[in-house]
Amino acid sequence: MLDSYEAERIPVARRLLSTTDRMFSLVVSDTRLAGLFRTRILANVMALAMRLERIQKLAFRTISQTGIAYPDSSLSETLPGMPQEAPRAGDRFPWLRLKLSGNGPTEDFFGKLDDTRLTLILIGQAAPPGGVPGLGDLLRTYVVPSDPANDRELTRVHIPRPAFFLLRPDGHVGLAGIRLDVAAVTRYVSERLNLKIKTA
Repeated sequence: MLDSYEAERIPVARRLLSTTDRMFSLVVSDTRLAGLFRTRILANVMALAMRLERIQKLAFRTISQTGIAYPDSSLSETLPGMPQEAPRAGDRFPWLRLKLSGNGPTEDFFGKLDDTRLTLILIGQAAPPGGVPGLGDLLRTYVVPSDPANDRELTRVHIPRPAFFLLRPDGHVGLAGIRLDVAAVTRYVSERLNLKIKTA
């Protein structure tokens, strides 16, 4: 993943610097017009805007950087058939509270992620009998069972049933699709992540 770091993060850094430069110029400008804009117009507009839930969510995603996506990264691949509104490769996987076993508790799914491994999430389908060959301990697999609470959470974030997501260690979607194709996962890992697949 470090090979993609520069390509993914430099555009983010450039956007941040550009925005910061514009805001800094406005804040330090000593013209009367800029002063009026800061104290009378901008303050009132921001106060009104922050009452809107959509603006609050946008502000949170911007400040927390959870809105950053890498759709054009060499590590992002969405297979055909995934609905446009569903999470896609390059997106940060949405925050979900899910039951991971039929009678189990509802859990924060992000608490299950491991920043040293890939995570495979299967929705509306069983895990392949032999797992994903060659990945061993590099991969954690979770099957999301059918449950009314799970269905509500998945609908909230536009995740279809069936679907699968291979998450990178940083919580972003690397590979997304409808029906799990083990060959597509192994190809993604070997070609896009340049990891050697262990064969028996």
